[in-house]
Amino acid sequence: MHRHVQRLWAQDVGLSILLGVVFFQIFVLYPLVESEITRLFLVHGTFLLIIVSGVMSVLGTPVWGRVVIVLALANVTFRVIESINHQWWLACSNGIISAIFLALLIGVIIVQVFREGPINLHRIAGSVALYMLIGLFFASIYVFLDFLNPSSFNISPNLDSRDPHLVAGDLIYYSFITLTSVGFGDILPVLPIAKTTTMLESMVGQLFPAILLARLVAMEIEASPRRRSKHDRKP
Repeated sequence: MHRHVQRLWAQDVGLSILLGVVFFQIFVLYPLVESEITRLFLVHGTFLLIIVSGVMSVLGTPVWGRVVIVLALANVTFRVIESINHQWWLACSNGIISAIFLALLIGVIIVQVFREGPINLHRIAGSVALYMLIGLFFASIYVFLDFLNPSSFNISPNLDSRDPHLVAGDLIYYSFITLTSVGFGDILPVLPIAKTTTMLESMVGQLFPAILLARLVAMEIEASPRRRSKHDRKP
């Protein structure tokens, strides 16, 4: 099984699959799934599996493997306990562990997208997935800040609910409108740390696409002469 996972992540098609999973989670599961048990297994379980498989395949050394397994077990344990007993410290722990996982996965995808080889549709899909993962990463930080101090954000009464899952959905929405610099104003950062994190995400949202595009174009320009020379050598 491990060899099959490694083969999937060693190929560019794994990036397209990841984009499909991330898109499905954000735009289908989060808005439509209301049952806590279903959320636990579908939303968190599926994405956790993707993260663990990706990180362990690309950074599959014994040390990294143990770290990822410990984090995965802690994340699953906290989520199961939180689904039974809603405690703010469990929600905070879930937020920070999810942020660590997403940071690892972002590193994995950067390695996959920018490794040597031709720029194809799968790598472009990986770049889109990378952009969406950045949004989820900041959303996890916002969830952590909100449960650490409920005054971190001023959420419109039409959205506000202290149900942990609904709050997480609201802050994912806030993260993506911040990342894309839309800013409808129905959720506002209040505390200084929330404002600073929001400013940082806004900067990343502006700079990341420009840097990514420039890098992909440079890689394609570098790869073109090599492809032409290989084609010329063919009889």
